Amino acid sequence: MAFFKRYNYIMMTTLIVVLVVSAGLFYLQFISRYEYEVSQIKSQFEERVLSLDYMMKAAIDQVDAMQIAAQSYLTAHQNHRSPSLLFSQLSEKPEQKIYHLDNVKPPYTQTMVGNLTGMGSLNSSSTFYREIEMALSLNPHFQAALHNMPNVAWVYYTSANRFINLYPWVLSKDFRFADEFYTHEFYWLGLPEHNPDHQRYWTSAYIDEGGKGLMVTCAAPVYDDNQFRGTVALDFTLDILNTFVKNFDFEYQHTVLFVSNQNNQLLAHPTLVSSKDKTVKFAEMAFPKAIRYQFHQLLQTQEGNIHELDSYLFLYQKLQNVPWKLVSWTPKQEIVFDAIYGTSWGFLVLLPGLIFILVMTTRVTRQEFIRPAGLLVKHIEAKNKGIVSPIPKVPVGWQSWFETVSQIFQENRSLFSELQMSLTALETKNVELRQLDQVKNEFLANTSHELRTPLNGIIGIAESLREGVAGELSDPAKANLTMIVSSGKRLSALVNDILDFSKLRHNKIELQLKPVGLREIVDVILTLSLPLASKKNVELINALTLDLPPAKADENRLQQILHNLLGNAIKFTEKGKIKVSAKIVENIESFQENRGFVITVSDTGIGIPEDKLDRIFESFEQLEGGIAREYGGTGLGLAITKQLVERHGGTIYVESQLGVGSRFIFTLPISEEIYYSQLTTISADASTDILTGQASVNELPSTLGQFQILIVDDESVNLQVVANFLSLQRYNIIQATSGMEAINLIKEGLKPDAILLDVMMPRMSGYEVTQKLREKWSLSELPILLLTAKNQVEDLVTGLEVGANDYLTKPISKDELLARLKTHLSIKHLKAENLRMSAELDILHRLQKMLLPTEKELRQIDDLEIAGFMAPADEVGGDYYDVLQQNGRVLLSIGDVTGHGLESGALAIMVQSSVRTLLATYHELEPVKFLSALNQMVYHNVIRMKTGKNMTLALLSYQQGQLVLTGQHEEMIVVRNGEVELIDTVDLGFPIGLEEDIADFVSQTSVSLNPGDVVVLYTDGITEAENLAREQYGLERLCEVVQHNWQKTADDIQQAVIDDVHQFIGKQKVFDDITLLVLKQK
Repeated sequence: MAFFKRYNYIMMTTLIVVLVVSAGLFYLQFISRYEYEVSQIKSQFEERVLSLDYMMKAAIDQVDAMQIAAQSYLTAHQNHRSPSLLFSQLSEKPEQKIYHLDNVKPPYTQTMVGNLTGMGSLNSSSTFYREIEMALSLNPHFQAALHNMPNVAWVYYTSANRFINLYPWVLSKDFRFADEFYTHEFYWLGLPEHNPDHQRYWTSAYIDEGGKGLMVTCAAPVYDDNQFRGTVALDFTLDILNTFVKNFDFEYQHTVLFVSNQNNQLLAHPTLVSSKDKTVKFAEMAFPKAIRYQFHQLLQTQEGNIHELDSYLFLYQKLQNVPWKLVSWTPKQEIVFDAIYGTSWGFLVLLPGLIFILVMTTRVTRQEFIRPAGLLVKHIEAKNKGIVSPIPKVPVGWQSWFETVSQIFQENRSLFSELQMSLTALETKNVELRQLDQVKNEFLANTSHELRTPLNGIIGIAESLREGVAGELSDPAKANLTMIVSSGKRLSALVNDILDFSKLRHNKIELQLKPVGLREIVDVILTLSLPLASKKNVELINALTLDLPPAKADENRLQQILHNLLGNAIKFTEKGKIKVSAKIVENIESFQENRGFVITVSDTGIGIPEDKLDRIFESFEQLEGGIAREYGGTGLGLAITKQLVERHGGTIYVESQLGVGSRFIFTLPISEEIYYSQLTTISADASTDILTGQASVNELPSTLGQFQILIVDDESVNLQVVANFLSLQRYNIIQATSGMEAINLIKEGLKPDAILLDVMMPRMSGYEVTQKLREKWSLSELPILLLTAKNQVEDLVTGLEVGANDYLTKPISKDELLARLKTHLSIKHLKAENLRMSAELDILHRLQKMLLPTEKELRQIDDLEIAGFMAPADEVGGDYYDVLQQNGRVLLSIGDVTGHGLESGALAIMVQSSVRTLLATYHELEPVKFLSALNQMVYHNVIRMKTGKNMTLALLSYQQGQLVLTGQHEEMIVVRNGEVELIDTVDLGFPIGLEEDIADFVSQTSVSLNPGDVVVLYTDGITEAENLAREQYGLERLCEVVQHNWQKTADDIQQAVIDDVHQFIGKQKVFDDITLLVLKQK
């Protein structure tokens, strides 16, 4: 009975444990999922904050530019000159004491200037005239602001002398200066008493009287010799902010994102704010009713962190460039439900299955095993006591057990006793052997640390003393220190060989096989061997050809093989050459594909005696006598090399002639996978930098002393070694002797630029310190380099998994440490720069696409089918095209800026805006006059930008089947009845922005179009597009595609070209904008 009770108790306990463990796992998975979702919300919000902040910086830059232009003009024009042409067009009404610029005359147009209106008389002081001229000089800046900022409604200058210059131009009867302007925020916030620091400012939100919806003003005061003159201002509509908060796709349906200003006015909201609003709403209305009463307290919490209140998750962030806040809240219930849904299904499937298995196991084992086993136990107990016990009724199969027990129990008792004694003795021996094996493994592991720690101190301090950390030393002292360093490194290499040999003996080295560029690996090893070879008259030769396929190998172990072979070759060669060559051989049976490399390392050294050739790869084998004493070594290098080659499936052997030289030959398999080189060939000059630690990082500041490095190690010797290394580069150094001390220093406000961290420390290991720091700082924010004597692969993997940036083994090379530290400091520095540039590229991409003509505009042209296409490259190439209708003509333009990047994109936008402005000014398109005026506008802007950029630009005028082409661009393709004609544009113009005057270079040509004729314009992003083989698409292929599809519609021709370009490029990255314009005469 006790047996069954215990069995039932165990099974019930097992069931309870299964239920509890399942519930615990479910809860842990739920918590992990919930925390992950919350972190995703915060990450998305932070990205949105950066994007909005950058977007608003454009408005600030425009206002700053206008303020600088105004004050610069007043500074440069201290004395009043004769009135400008635009000043003379001002009209005055003395009886009403007003003046205005209602009558704009050529060469000016209403699109080029604002209307300057004022109260009083134009007959005033020279200071007044200077200010009028200054206000008129701001017109180009007003025009640029309106073109570059689509959401700008008005740009204006308001003077303390009772006048205003407002752009865009409107009649004075619709709008003119009034004294009440001085009571508006855009003016009085700039007064000295309100703005003593002369800073730019933002007004409260207001509803535009012109019906443009919710609006704010960004303004700045203008001073002349510390005398307040007025304000420049830019009225900014907030529709783009509403689009910003609406278009952000949060994962949770009821997440709300909105923007409020310094007065807690609501500037943008997906539902509460629209262009039809008649009043300004307050941010309090954007909060859920449940937490609205705590509105002010919420905005006093720490920004950037998620706060939980009444079942809502709330966070906000103040913007850097404007006095606004971006706010978001999400119902916690949605996140909880999502987390539960993501984890519950596994629990619901797993639990019933476990219970069913447990119940069936209980039933079957009870019937088929537990009860018969219990009876058998009782039978054995009875036989053991000598009691006669009949065989009970048991399932078939158990009967023989009872009979066997009954027959042999007596004789088995003595045998069992002997066996028990033997087993006990055997178990004791096994335990002893396991303990010895464990002691051996621990010895090898500890040897790595215990030997490397003092070695690191010896080598490091000796090197730093030699470099002058304690002052200049004499040449004999330096020579002795060099011998100490050399001996320490030889001992370190011996330790590495012994440990590698031990791991190979016990098959504890696992190869990470992948495609490896053989020539690149040899280049690196030869370059790093140059310092050793340079001490002798030895030439190192890489004879591997460039067309070799990749090898299938472990990259690190292949480097070790080549390093051992080349090291031996250099050691035993006093003059001559050492060459590495390779060839492909078929039918190698040991390789899966039967193809492989035969690699040869040959030298002109002393050679190997014939009787030694058979034993050269054996452990601890050396050349005897004087040679061994002269050259040294452990005798393990070639033994390790042989085992590493064999682990790759290859073989190695040697051919040698005494006094002539040796050839070490080994085989490696060929990889069938595609290989993309990740190694950089190191030049001979660069190798010197690597070995001396002088590799430059351009992005790092020139003064390293401004970097603060925290060193953490419980060994004072190690601290001194690393401190000596860093002090040679004048880093600021802080030291800590334990992990807890480092954590406390950082909690107290220390923010180092990088941490050098020992792994094996008491109470808190380097892994734990790294894990703790990664809870707050990312890899790029706080680089952590682990320094340790533990050099096993699993140690490195553990270090990287907990968040370390890098892992260096002791003894530490000064040059390697300094080079890696500089690299990680550079990565940290570049991370922020990359974020800024990504945001700029995104804005420029969107601006480029916004300025393209719409599909609707192209469809409204009667006589022509027009299909336009423009796809910007990742780096922004500066392409654009435009199509306009004017006075019965169709005006087309297509351009391409030289180079790539933000400046190219900005110049393209500038040219397109200038073309539209000039087309509106010159109603008759006269090529020389038009392009000369356009070039003048662009040239001076290019000079001011200091970019060296220019643009090829083609202008086309179409009317009643006649196409007039002006300007220098790519050859124009014309297809008539299936025949291709190319029209060269070299003599029709000159690059825009390259020279100040291009009038002598501009001409035009005409093309008559018949029904069905096709004209194709394009940029070099198509003809110079490359595939993976670095072949260009070319003009010839473009003409063939157009000719093959000329009878189709313009849209179909365009699509055929774009499809063919993408098919040609394949997976190659697009490096330039692709722009195409197809015209077809109806």
